[in-house]
Amino acid sequence: MEQVRCSNPGCGGTLVPGDLFCGECGTPAPRPAPWPGGEQMPGPAMNGEADEGAASPHVQVPLFEHERPRPVEWLNNATRYLCAAAYLDRGFANDVIGHLVATRRSVAPSLNFDAGAVIRHCLRARKNLLIRDILLIIFVLLALIIFPLPTMSFLLLTVLFGVLVPNLHWKQRNMTGRLVYAAIIVAWLSLIGSFAFVVVVGTAATAFLATGSAFTAVRQEFEVGITFVILFALSWAIQFVFTHSTLRTLIEHLRPGASPPRPTGGPAEARIAMIEGAQWGNISLYGTEDPFVGTGGRLAIDGDVKEHWSIAIRLEAANARRDPLRARPGADGYAPIDPVDLHRRIRERLEGLKDPGLPANERIAALSVTDRLVGPGVLRWTSPLVDLGRMTAYSHASPEAIDAIIRHPQSGLRYYQQVSVSDEGPPVMSRHGQQVLEGVDQGVAVSAFVYAAVEGRMFYLQFVLTALPPIKFDYRKMDMLPSMSSGKLLWIALYQSLRTLFKAVAYAPVEVVRAIRVGIREWRIERESMSTNGSSAGLFGTLLSIRERGAEPELGSYLRELDVEKYNKIFQRLLLETVQDYLTEKGVDISAFEGSANSVINGDVFNIQSAGSGNQFGRDNVQRNTARSSSH
Repeated sequence: MEQVRCSNPGCGGTLVPGDLFCGECGTPAPRPAPWPGGEQMPGPAMNGEADEGAASPHVQVPLFEHERPRPVEWLNNATRYLCAAAYLDRGFANDVIGHLVATRRSVAPSLNFDAGAVIRHCLRARKNLLIRDILLIIFVLLALIIFPLPTMSFLLLTVLFGVLVPNLHWKQRNMTGRLVYAAIIVAWLSLIGSFAFVVVVGTAATAFLATGSAFTAVRQEFEVGITFVILFALSWAIQFVFTHSTLRTLIEHLRPGASPPRPTGGPAEARIAMIEGAQWGNISLYGTEDPFVGTGGRLAIDGDVKEHWSIAIRLEAANARRDPLRARPGADGYAPIDPVDLHRRIRERLEGLKDPGLPANERIAALSVTDRLVGPGVLRWTSPLVDLGRMTAYSHASPEAIDAIIRHPQSGLRYYQQVSVSDEGPPVMSRHGQQVLEGVDQGVAVSAFVYAAVEGRMFYLQFVLTALPPIKFDYRKMDMLPSMSSGKLLWIALYQSLRTLFKAVAYAPVEVVRAIRVGIREWRIERESMSTNGSSAGLFGTLLSIRERGAEPELGSYLRELDVEKYNKIFQRLLLETVQDYLTEKGVDISAFEGSANSVINGDVFNIQSAGSGNQFGRDNVQRNTARSSSH
């Protein structure tokens, strides 16, 4: 029988095929890749259910695995804009690569976008930038050795128009500051003019004294000028090729309905393949204070940060006199419920919002209901959540593991049922089938998290709402560029390359040094993440969400805030009605739940009745309205 060694360096025990854990230290056994190519053990299905025929009832299925990647046929708007951010924002590309590719941390869930396409474009954009900067540096250094005087004049122009002029900020300075910077510009222009004059006159004088011929002096002057023009033209050509390639990518490769980029086969593809699966997993390990990373940060809506509420009631049996047909619970008055069964009921009601049987104009087609296990990212190396073979955490929990975690609310992972909806509207059609308006994408994603627990014969229900703002407008401006068929692209590339030429040349050395430092830091992070370093635990919590990194700080529109409030009310009403009906069926006294539910639905507004009036007060004790009423 074939034996393998335990992957724990401090153990070294032996395992045989079929072992899930080491018998000596408890370390999970190495497992094959669950995506295509792994034949020894089937991976989790994409919809969270087991594959048909994957395992018989007598075979023990792994509780935690790596989620499979999902095929992506075309890029939606959110993915296109985030891919464009890689070319428009160098910091965005560095953050994505540094936090996802260089590390082995957990991956934040992807709401309505594909992380794999974004990462590949980030790698490509950073590679193109590095090649351009290196070419500019090499070209300038060679020119400085061969043609020192014209190159010095070109570099003076580069510093002036690439560094000083763009950093003036005229509107933010008073008159004195503007005069000072104007004097600096005049001084630089004078210096450049004087330098050029000395070069021309000195060359002409030297040639005239050496040969005694004015023709030779003119020829030397002409050669200096031609050399300067060649330096400028070749630098412009490098910047033009880079600009044209970037614009072509934004216009053609990232056009609406474009296909995703193909895998490059480089060393990062193995990690990208794992990220493509982990983004759809049901396990989220957080490395910051936000356990719902990837679904929206601390978003302020009407002065509140993250809408959330909770209800706690005793699981007492309902009064038999009020409902004599209901089966009487235990003699002690305790009415037990199963939180797993409750979550199953909630899922059915939520998924009913997108029931295909509903009319198309009433269906919430962009709605999804998923499992979400949330936990801290500090895990012991012996944890069943850790894959020591790949030095990363698993991203998928089996239904058996989810049910066990729901019934054990004090475990290291907390189960939430997540319902998310993208603020997308289908085309508006008339009764005769004529299109009235095209489909719209507001760019907002709303998520609600439902947590239910039974502890100490108490029932606890928690609701958390998050919202993702739209992607930054600077990343969405790519849709305003002309199409490739219009001949404007050439002129735009010529203009943009000329406008950014001096800045590109001036900052090329700085950017290359920065790229080297970033590469060294990423190499160190990757090296550290691939070893235990003798520690008993590792850091696996995610630190960055691609979608949140590219989002605006606020919703940016009152209508978007109203849409978030709309889905908030829909989810709350449906959840509370479902839970109330379920508790009633199980014979639980719902009087306390009804009172708390009314407070949630009415915005914590309670009524005070008196003989001559009815007043409503909110949570801040401010009177909302007063109405005269009669007392009977």
